[in-house]
Order: sequence, then C-alpha cells, then structure tokens
Amino acid sequence: MSTTLVSFVIFCLVGIVATGLYVALYGSHRVFQERFSEMALKLRMEKGAGQFGDSPMPDGLARSMFGWALKRMPAAKGTPSVEKLAQTLVRAGFMRSAAVPIFQLIRLISAVAGGVLGAVAALVLGGSAGRMLLFVMIGVLLGTIGPIYYLRRRSRKRQADISRQLSDVLDLLVVCVEAGLGLFEAIKIVGDETERQGQAIGGELALVSGEVAAGASLGQALRSLADRTSVEDVKPLAATLIQSEQLGAQIGPALRSSSDSMRNKRRFRAEEAAQKSVIKILFPLVLFVLPAMLIVILAPAMIQAIRTLSQ
Repeated sequence: MSTTLVSFVIFCLVGIVATGLYVALYGSHRVFQERFSEMALKLRMEKGAGQFGDSPMPDGLARSMFGWALKRMPAAKGTPSVEKLAQTLVRAGFMRSAAVPIFQLIRLISAVAGGVLGAVAALVLGGSAGRMLLFVMIGVLLGTIGPIYYLRRRSRKRQADISRQLSDVLDLLVVCVEAGLGLFEAIKIVGDETERQGQAIGGELALVSGEVAAGASLGQALRSLADRTSVEDVKPLAATLIQSEQLGAQIGPALRSSSDSMRNKRRFRAEEAAQKSVIKILFPLVLFVLPAMLIVILAPAMIQAIRTLSQ
C-alpha cells in the first residue's frame, strides 16, 4: 500500500472528525437545555448509584475537554428516537438530565475510535484501498452499535434484577406495615436498607420516597415507579397500592396477597425455564457431544475394518 493512499485515508478521517465538531459547535442547533427538568428537580435530592457523572473525574486537561465538549453538544429534540433513548437510559439506571447528551458524545467518540482502529488494522494486515475502506466502515459501525448494545443489555439486566428482588422487598414491606408503620415510612425504611445493600430496587424505592418528600402524592410516585422501571410485576402492584390508599383499605393484606402472587409467578417462571433447558441443551448435544462420542466409539472399529480389508 502506497504512502499517498495512507495519507489520503488519514486526511479523510481527520476531515470527518473536524466537520462533525464544527457542526456540533457552530451548527443551527441550540445549546443543550435540560429536557427532563421536572425529573431532575425530583432527583436532585437523591444521589443514585450507577449514574453518569457519579464518580468524580480527575482534575486536569481530560476533565476540562470533556466538560467543554459536553456543553457544546447539540440539543436533543423531542423525536421518538430520542425519547426512546431517554427511556432506555432511565431503565438502565442513568437518570440524570445530562444522560442523553453524554451518551451521544460517547457514541461519537466510540465511532471515531472504531474507525481509527479499523484503519490501523487495515494498515497492519495490508491490502488495497477497498479493504481499508471496508475496515474503517466496520470499525465505525461497531463503534456506533456497541454503546447501544451495552445500554440495552444493562437495561434488561436491571429490569430482571428488580423483578427478582420485588417479592423479597414486598415481604419486608409487609413486616413493616404489620408492625405499625405507614406505607410511606415502610417504603423509606426498606428502600434505604436495600439501597445500602446495593440492590437496584432500593434506589427505585429511594426515588419514590424522595418524590413524596418533594411534594408528590404517593400514587403519583408509584405511577412514576411503574413507568420508570417498565417491569411487568410493578404495574399491578402500584395499581393495587393506589387503589387501597384511595379506598382506605388495609395495606397489609394487599401487600401480602401481592407478595404471594409474585412468589408463585417466580416459581412458575423457574419451572418454565427448567422445561425450556431440556430443549436448549439438545442442540449442543447433537452438534458437539454426539459427534465426539461417535468418533470415540466407532473410530477403532473403522480403523480395524480398514486394516482388515487392505490386507
């Protein structure tokens, strides 16, 4: 590969990065304004774990450059894709108002880094200009898709963790309510304890107590919990608690029945997963284990037959 071609590819990459930065800084978009101001006001009193910017960045040039780039990111308009991205970020645990521009900045950096790595790989392996262009495109594609894949995987994992921890939390709520505490006090105590143990549902309950302390009603906080987590078991639980509160019914029996129902659902899901495992294990057995067993069993006989016939 000639030096002129390598220089041309590097020049194109630098030009693309410079054009993107120019559009981001001096384009027609406005400077980013907080889109989730209401949520940010409610969450400002809480310091949830697992959010962007929770860990302090080291002082110096890196932090200054990151903050400079973040302030000049273009505004995220209310398109369906941006709304869906914001919901996915919230479900994954990134609840701060600046999560959307930070994630977009990370995707941009990842795409540029993927393109550079693809160009380096093409230079190391050698080849034509078409191969270098292919490697660069693959690197940019992987760099763009990688953060989205990680975010969706984290969101699904967090939803599964909340669904798994919900029945145990309901048992604790039942104990607290039957001991004489109100529902809000029980949610606050259980949320603080589970959050101290590092459980995902503890942070959500802490947000519920924070919203109620900020002036929202318990019904609104529970609806926000159901919308924020998008867990199937949380929505009927929130509806049951809201209805019990509005009708003045006892909270303890409602919580106990919900806990028993969720425990039965978890057992049924475990049994369903156990039944599915029989089918899932069939494919690796047929593809990997059965051929090896046939080779071990039939190979000596085949070798002996070939020796006998060759004499």
